[in-house]
Amino acid sequence: MGLNRLEELLKKKGIGPEGSKSLQDIELNEVEPLLKDNTYSLTTRATLITALLMLPPSEAEKNWLEKLKNEFRKLLPADLHFMIRHEEATSDFEKYLCSTLAGTDLSYTQAGDAMKFILGDESVPAFQKGAFLEAQRLKRESFDENKAFFDTLWDHTDRLQTELPVLIDICDNYDGFNRYYNLAPFIAALIASCGYPCLIHGIDAVAPKFGVTSSRVIEKGNGRTKRTHQSVLENLQDSSIGWAYIDQSVFHPRLHNLTTIRKEMVKRPFLATFEKMMQPVRASKGNYILTGFTHAHYRTEVAEQLKNQNKAAAAIVIKGLEGSSCPPLNRETIQILVNKDGITDRTIQPIAFLREEHTQLPFKSVDADQTYTAGLAALRGIRNDSFYQMLYYAGMALSDFGLLTKEKSMAYAEENLLNGKAYRHFQKGLN
Repeated sequence: MGLNRLEELLKKKGIGPEGSKSLQDIELNEVEPLLKDNTYSLTTRATLITALLMLPPSEAEKNWLEKLKNEFRKLLPADLHFMIRHEEATSDFEKYLCSTLAGTDLSYTQAGDAMKFILGDESVPAFQKGAFLEAQRLKRESFDENKAFFDTLWDHTDRLQTELPVLIDICDNYDGFNRYYNLAPFIAALIASCGYPCLIHGIDAVAPKFGVTSSRVIEKGNGRTKRTHQSVLENLQDSSIGWAYIDQSVFHPRLHNLTTIRKEMVKRPFLATFEKMMQPVRASKGNYILTGFTHAHYRTEVAEQLKNQNKAAAAIVIKGLEGSSCPPLNRETIQILVNKDGITDRTIQPIAFLREEHTQLPFKSVDADQTYTAGLAALRGIRNDSFYQMLYYAGMALSDFGLLTKEKSMAYAEENLLNGKAYRHFQKGLN
């Protein structure tokens, strides 16, 4: 999905504390008329101002910001004036945004209130919500803020509590994959074929990547993606299926309604960290969660939040492909295990699970057709890279959660790929 010029400038500047680039004089000169141009989204304009105010400026940016602060009434739409002159903030949400712009952490209660405004209060304009999400990201959310955001999202989730003793829950980023195959639907069927129900969830498409999502892979097989909770549970309870997909539009419509804001703010908000951990269908004692991270900041943050929340039976957090829970085939990676005994941080290697070493290079791009073809071939017993990726993932999940020994998990998974059992589970689960 192409970006307009303002979104391009925001993407360059608004990445984050470690990855941002400075805007040059010529680009800053471009910015000025765009900020008053109502053909551009006010959310994008507010988010760019947020990035310029909060990230370390270059000399050119410092001079431009000085001009902005002196002439903001001329350079900015009136709706954005309070972002420069904080004493002009009137609503509670505007004050929360200004505090965040100033680098001040909100209390647990304030952060929870802010999240409620974002989810449900139509009196708060979209641009303020986008600016707040960006400001929190650039400030770095505190532990208490993250806890409040998580708790509020959790409380607004339409969740089906079940009596399932075990439910494995693949919690990957909802914006999908652009450089590797998204094999989650096939992995879910493989795990289910080994006797353990497996849930996946997501959205059709969302910023910033607009990548290949589980929803789009399932649709390539003419599968249903808008199932009710009850339909999902029926699939999970059926021993000949054992896997299911549930869409965010079904279990968290308020969060789903933020997709336009997320597109117009361009960069990934903290919502992406927590929306995938809502357990929309939940086992009797919580799900066995598999999730991933990319940036070092989240290595401990995600694990500590999961431990503190105490809503999962156990969790595995992986530094995986494109920030997913899928460990790379060609190198060791970080795995963090969260369970009743605490948090264990270690490395895992594919050679500990697979007999052969593998080369794995990213694609320049991938689409749902390619992903579906590769995943289906693996389920039919073709020993392609996807076959070994799925085998590694299933063996790691089942053994490291302590559900099966490594030897049994690998033997069952490989047998079910070769004898067509996993394929049958997948096909029946599409209906």
